Amino acid sequence: MQTLSIGSTGSEVLMLQRALSFLNYSLAIDGNFGPGTRAAVIQFQTDHQLSADGIAGPATWTVLDNLVPQGMDISHFNSNINWSQLSSHIQFVYCKASQGAGFKDQTLAHNMATIRQQKLIFGAYHFLTFQDSAAVQMQNFLSCGIDFTAPGTLPPVLDIEWQVGSNDAQSQAMNQYILQNKDACVQLIQDCLNQLSVATGRTPMIYTAKSFWSEYFNGVTFPNYPLWVPSYQSKPPGLFGSWQEYTFWQYSGAGVVTGVAGQVDQDLFNGDKTALNAFALITNI
Repeated sequence: MQTLSIGSTGSEVLMLQRALSFLNYSLAIDGNFGPGTRAAVIQFQTDHQLSADGIAGPATWTVLDNLVPQGMDISHFNSNINWSQLSSHIQFVYCKASQGAGFKDQTLAHNMATIRQQKLIFGAYHFLTFQDSAAVQMQNFLSCGIDFTAPGTLPPVLDIEWQVGSNDAQSQAMNQYILQNKDACVQLIQDCLNQLSVATGRTPMIYTAKSFWSEYFNGVTFPNYPLWVPSYQSKPPGLFGSWQEYTFWQYSGAGVVTGVAGQVDQDLFNGDKTALNAFALITNI
């Protein structure tokens, strides 16, 4: 665990600033530990009966990590990860498992085994396509070898977003299909959620963006399923689609994390570590 103070820079400072900002401390999220960050750290330390020295050391990080669990989500695009060097502030990792009718992420098995070995919380998601049936897609997802009942495992996620084809014209046609077949696409989503729930005994989570949902599924609601929302901004995201809260916030699609080569998606959990553990079926802590 890196101790941070005036003059520190980089990804660990960004994670510190992100967590403090989420707790409504006023500071810039810029990766530079300057006077503003020091003042926020001192205020945080004072509020939590810590030594108010303005240095983010182990004691301060322990409290902060308990209050604002942070994580990342990965796929085959993040193939170069040094897990032994991974930032100690990453507490959960969601992995892409599958997409559509037949694609399986070739990095899933290794990542899943390593994440569990590292005692991190594991999750997996399926990228939904709208022109393949729910049955064939959920069979693809559920055949990836994931035990969603295992302690330390987050609920399965249905990734619902803009469709990507092999070229711009194909992508446009795939997204136009949603608009032209909205009712059938809504039913497809519900069928997938139902099948995941029955097969895993868990309530699935939906990953989707406010802009996508507003354009393609305006007026459609799935309030009984937790929401994971991407929103790349400093302030927490706004809600939509009748959701009253979000469970995960993907706050960066181009983050930098110690131990990960290149850019990676970064997330935080909207609750403390006790709530995250419960969400991941961890009861023996």
